Amino acid sequence: MWLSLLPILLLAAALLFIPGALVGASAGLRTPLIIGLAPAISIAIISGTGVAAPILALPWGLTAVATATAIACLAALATRRLMAGRHPQDADSGATGLRPGLRSIAVWCAAWPLSAAATGITIGRILNTPDAISQTFDAVFHLNAVEWILQTNNASSLRLFLEAPQGRVYPLGWHTLVALAMKLCGATSIPMATNATVLAVAGLVWTSGCLTLTHVLFHGRPAALLTAAVMAGSFTVFPFVLLNWGVLYPNFLSIALLPSLLAAIRALVPIDGAGPAARPTGLLLPATALGVAGLGLTQPNSIATLLLASVILTTARLITSLRAPLDERPANALRRQSLITGALAVGLVIVWLYMRPPRESAIWGPSYATSGSVGEAVTSMPVQLPVIWVPAVLTLLGFIAALRTNGYRWLAALHATTGALYVVARSAQDGDLRFFMVGIWYNDASRLGGLIPVTAVPLAALGMLAAARWGREACGACGRIIQGITASRARETRGLPGQRRVSRVLGSVWGACERLIASGRARPLVWRSSACCVIVLLLVATGPLSGAMSDSVKILEQSYMLAPDSSSLTTDEYALINELPSLIEPDAVIAVDPKSGAALAYALSGADTTVKHLFHRHDADLDIIEKKLNRASADPAVCTALKDVGATYALYFPGKTISNQKAFVGFAHLDTAPGFELVAERGQASLYRITACG
Repeated sequence: MWLSLLPILLLAAALLFIPGALVGASAGLRTPLIIGLAPAISIAIISGTGVAAPILALPWGLTAVATATAIACLAALATRRLMAGRHPQDADSGATGLRPGLRSIAVWCAAWPLSAAATGITIGRILNTPDAISQTFDAVFHLNAVEWILQTNNASSLRLFLEAPQGRVYPLGWHTLVALAMKLCGATSIPMATNATVLAVAGLVWTSGCLTLTHVLFHGRPAALLTAAVMAGSFTVFPFVLLNWGVLYPNFLSIALLPSLLAAIRALVPIDGAGPAARPTGLLLPATALGVAGLGLTQPNSIATLLLASVILTTARLITSLRAPLDERPANALRRQSLITGALAVGLVIVWLYMRPPRESAIWGPSYATSGSVGEAVTSMPVQLPVIWVPAVLTLLGFIAALRTNGYRWLAALHATTGALYVVARSAQDGDLRFFMVGIWYNDASRLGGLIPVTAVPLAALGMLAAARWGREACGACGRIIQGITASRARETRGLPGQRRVSRVLGSVWGACERLIASGRARPLVWRSSACCVIVLLLVATGPLSGAMSDSVKILEQSYMLAPDSSSLTTDEYALINELPSLIEPDAVIAVDPKSGAALAYALSGADTTVKHLFHRHDADLDIIEKKLNRASADPAVCTALKDVGATYALYFPGKTISNQKAFVGFAHLDTAPGFELVAERGQASLYRITACG
């Protein structure tokens, strides 16, 4: 059954990587950044054309996306050609940067599939079936938004009419991606398309971003890349928890885009004074700006995260310059760096103050003791899921190593800042200060917890490198101690046979160690490859395949279980919705209570419904239907309201509601209300034709 997901999975992956990779290559970026930035640039193009198409009175689809991609590529090539005439040395540097070494290619070819498999398998275990539906509050909106785009061919983030008669601004980066993939392959199942896109984002976008960031930070070291490959699928809070909480598909995509954008900013702000090979090549700055636009069209609060990281990074660069001797500072370096840091700080303040939801929408209060939330932040394992200790310990080692290493303190500072914000959201007393600090993320600890692995993955890679270095140093120290003890005992115990035997044993042990080390030095490739394989297997066994991860999967999969008592749709309700196309007229409108899950009929069957989200619009007609539908035969105002909205059917899903919301009063006891004719029923789920109005 999972094979049925393959066509749309491949198409979603192609949409995520091909447009952006073409633009990145045209911009002259280095290969890791071409791969890493491709999804963010692709989202900018796909969602950006959705905004531009209605303004230009053009249809939105593959033609619009291909045209925008071609224009961006031509603009990048023309700009590089113009720059090459003025600065030929920069053109040569960019061309050289595009040719990675064979070792880097080999490591990437091993690390990326490994990471995709480790992450994708866990996603599959959570979903259980390719057409699984998230039984959560926001799933109703996100699935219906895709159907709305498909039915109206309007993919503009500026004018979303789903539940707003005059349209509203809403970032549709996620929804345009799913809708375009469905249009191109002719898919009809929105849940399957959504799950295929989830696999593409978690298995390819997130993992490639983590590898790109690790590559930039550690200059492509194989051990770091292979460690990051496994670590990308070893933290439960991302990418897995955001598929259970919400469900927050836009946040899920935006966080998956963050590591590659952070890598691009790190490449733009080299802080270790490296040589020309570390300088940004090609049009990295405009390519990054385009990627940031894609991030904003997906979930704007991630821009605040990226700005925060940029301020920390540029501040670290400024401090490094201040510490450098005067004769080693480039001309005007301090002034330029101060202006950049100041401008980014001003931008962060503006975003922090104004890019936040209304206070009444930031509903999440503190939910855990401060000591517990601090422990969660320290272990990088938030939201009370089982702790996976190996990634947690490696991250902590990496954090310590980053504090002690020039060029990585900014990463430790960013990790600590993210963790502190998480603790505030999780434990701080509700009030103005808490809303000021974490209101951008709706005061929601899960959204902030999802940011922690963005820095935890590279820190874990640094922790592995540090552990290896400390291990070598410890072995060397032990060897010197053994040699000293052996020599000392040999002098002191020449006449004592028992102690001479101890000295000979110690000498033999150290000799064997020296021969082993010499063998490794003689054949370094074999030894290093073998060591990497063993380490990777151990990391996989103690990370993605650990017992703690399995326990977490058992918890997270509950929100995708379709059962007789599911919180959103039960098995009977799901079966009835799938039969709707054969039960009603194509243009019929169904009155629904979205809190019962009935609004999902729009996404799952294509049938029009009176409301399409739990945060539905309110007008006089809908208010009457909500409160008085079951009195249609006695109250003429109900028939007038039904006529105004065009509703001739009603779905009745009694009992449970999503997140225990209060059900519509007007939908109570429809099974016994006069003026409703039963059309079909599956268990307790029923479809009625409204006959009360004639």
